[in-house]
Order: sequence, then C-alpha cells, then structure tokens
Amino acid sequence: MTWLLKRITHLLGIVLLSISILFLSFLSNAFSEAYTRWHLPPGAKARLGKGRINAIRYFPDGNKIAVATAIGIWIYDARTGEALDLLTGHTGRVYSVAFSANRKWIATGSTDDTVLLWDAHTGEQKAALIRHADTVSWVTFSPNSEVLASASYDDTIQLWDMHTNEPLETLWGHGGSVYCVAYSSNGKLLASGASDGTVRLWEVSTGTPLKTIVLQDIRVRTIAFSPDGRILASGGTDHIVYLWDVNTGERLKTMGGHSHYISSVAFSPDGRSLTSASHDSTFRIWDVNTGNLLKTLTHEDSAISVTYSPDGKTLVSGSYDGSIRFWNSSTGELLKTITGHTHRVLSIAYSPDGNTLACAVGNNFELWVPQTAERLKTVAVPNIDFHSVVYLADGKTIASIGGFNFFGRKARLWDVQTGRFMGSFAGHTNYATSLAISSDGGMLASGARDGPIRLWEVHTGEQLLAGDLRQTLVGHTRSAGSLAFSPDGSTLASGSSDNTLRLWDIRSGEPLKTLTEDTNWVRAVVYSPDGSMLASGNRDNTIRVWDVETQELLYPPIGHSADVTSLAYSPDSRVLASGNYNSKVYLRDARTGKELHIFAGHTSDVSCIVYSPDGKTLASGSYDGTILLWDLTKLTFNQ
Repeated sequence: MTWLLKRITHLLGIVLLSISILFLSFLSNAFSEAYTRWHLPPGAKARLGKGRINAIRYFPDGNKIAVATAIGIWIYDARTGEALDLLTGHTGRVYSVAFSANRKWIATGSTDDTVLLWDAHTGEQKAALIRHADTVSWVTFSPNSEVLASASYDDTIQLWDMHTNEPLETLWGHGGSVYCVAYSSNGKLLASGASDGTVRLWEVSTGTPLKTIVLQDIRVRTIAFSPDGRILASGGTDHIVYLWDVNTGERLKTMGGHSHYISSVAFSPDGRSLTSASHDSTFRIWDVNTGNLLKTLTHEDSAISVTYSPDGKTLVSGSYDGSIRFWNSSTGELLKTITGHTHRVLSIAYSPDGNTLACAVGNNFELWVPQTAERLKTVAVPNIDFHSVVYLADGKTIASIGGFNFFGRKARLWDVQTGRFMGSFAGHTNYATSLAISSDGGMLASGARDGPIRLWEVHTGEQLLAGDLRQTLVGHTRSAGSLAFSPDGSTLASGSSDNTLRLWDIRSGEPLKTLTEDTNWVRAVVYSPDGSMLASGNRDNTIRVWDVETQELLYPPIGHSADVTSLAYSPDSRVLASGNYNSKVYLRDARTGKELHIFAGHTSDVSCIVYSPDGKTLASGSYDGTILLWDLTKLTFNQ
C-alpha cells in the first residue's frame, strides 16, 4: 500500500504540474524592444530584461511613474504603461526614488553609497550627493522641497540643502542600518526605521530625537506618515503592520495577517486606507480607523513596493515576479500590467543553432531571440524555481533543475516549441544543485545538495519517464554544485562545496582523480571545447586551469577581487571568460591566463555566462535581473 500510495501521489503530482503550467506563446512586447538598447554599457549590444524592481513612485502630476530597479530608474506612462525613459548613472542597484513637491527634482539612492539628483522634466542628471559610507536605502524630500533626507546602512540619516546640494546635518542615534525615513506633512517631524528594531521621531529644525519606539528583535523596513501627520505606520520582519500616535508614541493598531516581512506601506491620499506589501506575495488594504482588512491582492512572488496615484483612484504594486500592476483602489480590479522586469537571472543557455537564448528567472524560464532582443516565450510553473537550464543536442528540448522544496529534487525536460512538460528524473533525496548535458545529448548529469551525482540516459518524447538511471557517483561529502562533461563524453568533472574537484569515469562510474589544489568551494567547472583544458572557479576568488592530459596546473591560480561564479571557453578554446561577484566579466588568454579584456555594466553579481555557438557574442546573466549581450567582434587580442 505504501508503494502504491507513493506511486499515485507521484503521478498525480505530474498531472497537476502539467495542468498548472502557464504557457505564454510568442509574447509580443507592446512597445517593441527598443528599450533593450537604451543606455548600454560599453561593449554591450543589447540588454535583455529590465532589472529587479525595488521601489515605485508616481510623478506628482499622476501622469507617469518612476520605478527604481537594479539597473536604473524606468519612467513609464501611467495611462498606457509605455516605457518612456531609463535613467542610468548609478553604478549599483537603485533602492529608492522620491519627487520634490515643487516638481523640479527626482532623487535616487543606491548601493553605490550615493544620492543622485535628476531634473524631473528632462531626466538629466544634475548632481551627485556623496557623504554616506554605505548603501543609501531611502530618500525623501521635505514638503517645502528645500531639504532632502537620505537614510543609509551606515546607521545615519543625512539632511541635504537643496539650494546648494551640500550636507546640512547628520542624524545619529540608530544602532544599525537605517532602512527608511519620512517627513510629516507639515515638515516639522522626521521619522526613521532601522535594523536595531526602533522607530525614531526627530525634530527637523534642531535634529533632536523626540521619541524612540522600541520593537525588540524586529527590523523596521518601512514607515509612512498619514496625510494629516497624526499617525505613523510601520512594518518589518515580524510580519505585522503597526499604527502609532505621533504625539504620544502610543500604539493605536496592530494589523496581522501577512506571513512574511513587510516591505512597503502607503497611506491613501485621503488617509482612510493603508496598503502594505509583503514578501508573502500579497499586499493588503486596511481600514485605518478600525484596523480591519478590506482587501487582499496578490502577485506570483514577493510584493516589494506599493504607491497610490495622487488622486487616490489607482494603486500600483511591484513584485519580484517582474510585474508592475495597476489596480482600482476601491474595487481591487486589475487595470493593467507592465511586464519585463525580473528578480534574478540564475542560468542562461544558447540553443545549438544560436538562434534562441534560454534563461532561468525564478518561477519562469524565458526564450529570447538574441539577434533581435525579442522575447519569444515565457513558461511559468508554480512551486518550481528554475535554477539551471541547458539545451539538449537536438535544440528541441530543454532540461532544468530548481527549487528548495520537494519539487527541487528532480531534473525535468521541456519541449521548446510548446512549453510542454516532458517528464522528470526522480531519485535525488535532496534538492538538485547542478546540471550538465553530454555533447551528444544522450547523457544528463545532476548533482544534489547531499553529494551524490546521478547520470541519466535521456529518452525524449516519452511522458512520465524521461530516462533511465545509469550511474550514481558517490564521493562528495557536500553539495556538488557544478558539473561538466568532457567533449568526448568519457569523463565528468564535478566541483563541490566540500572544496574538491573530482573526475569520474562515465562508463564505470568510478572516480578517476580528486584534484586537491582547490582550497575552497568549487563554484564552477568547464572543459575547453578541444578537450585539452579544465578550468575551475572557486570561492577563494581564484581560477585554476588544468592540463587534462597531465592533470597538472597550466599556470598558477589567477586571483580576483571576488568569488568566481561562472566560467566559459570560447568555441575555439583560445579565450576563457569568467563571471564574478564583483559584477564584472573577465576575458583571459586560455593558455597563459593573461587578462585580455573586462566587461563592466552589471550592477550586481554575475551569476552565469555563455558564448554563442559562433563565438561572436558573450551573454552574461546577473542578480540585477538582466542579461547583457557583449559584442566580441570588435575586440582584437594580440595572442
């Protein structure tokens, strides 16, 4: 009975999974793909994806919205949803955006520790305010537009004179990162929330702290004054929204219901409603007088930011699911959706003919045409995160792994043309961490968090059973997070968080050698296409390149300023590319290790890189939510 029950549960899960696939075929972007070439970094010819959403604000006139993202500030027409502009200038992720009441200025805060000021009419960058020693998490203007307040992870709040752009005063008092800051409507008070579990009220004219509200073991992530300035709302990591009496510091309301931390709160312009966004993928609308829940609206992933239109009729929300949604604030009706933003890009793969590029982005995998920067398809699967995708040799099938739950224990196959789920490889007892396909497409390797690597014989076109288990490779004591087949298919290389790089005989499943020169977590491994070299990238910020025949290092380890996350050889085996946690992509002479070129343009960690089959383009995916396509045809190397 136990076996039968497990089998029925397994089959039912597959059926439900197939039914739940949301497949959007040949998506057409409403306003063409021109934005993919806006403000590109040097050397890039296209940017796929618009970057991770961090904050959303309406322009004071209500006609446009500004979206602070990992790559810059997107400006959208609030009526049509059309992308109008992209403001770039920060070298880090943009966390906050604010407008001055006189409608002259836009202020933005970033992980690059700076505040930038922009002309609200032209989008031209006007000034850089440099004083903070860490990420600028929040910016807000005083009601009279004469002072800008910025909060920072350096534990301070900085006040800036908007006439001179010079610092006025630094407010000290919080014992941890300051996440948020807000002015009262009369401009006399400033409120701040921080990682030390406190909400503080300051007298603006003197910079004197007036009240401190202590919430033990809570990081206060967001605050907002009511329009009349009498109530302060706060939300944080305890999943609860609090309303406070500004005059007394007394708690007025405690509104529970969220199951994850609160990322944003906003009062309606009339002060009657408060909306809270949470990482539980919902945002909730509350009655301020009673504290009662009025509506719950949902996204497919963490809700990050929420804002009301100036007239209060529209509510706009942003999420890590990559969407910006416009809602009727009274009825909860969804009015329109802007798409194209992504949370994190974890894996990318070119099709064998180079005509499509597959990328893993959270619950989706997407297909793009790299030549035109057009997005062809999005396949969305509830409960499954796509951490890695690879094309099979036929170009018609994609294999994937992903998910930190029961669903993450299997590798899966997908039909490229239809998005149809084609079957899974079940056998891991912990979630899968790596994936590799042999050059002929007949063998799939999957590594898991508990160490064992499984080799599967691939049978495409069959439902439920995708292939047969050929070997289980046992030797790693921790997660086998990176795998690579040798070009001739006889050997598998595996890198692990047990700090070893191992070689395995595919036919027998026996270990061939353990390369012990690696002194830290081996995050990436790759064979050169000619089979003569094997490269490993490590958490100790180094790359090691091995001669396959002698199994000796070709040259001393190459040092970097950050972890090496990904490696790729050019099709001719002459160049080795590496992606890093310092947001850069390096090109090196594969035989000597000499640095040839650096591509800089991502604003967050580079998670994956891959060459196009013709060797003319290098694609890099990043935690900033974008893929950059780098033009290699204009580079000349003296090799």
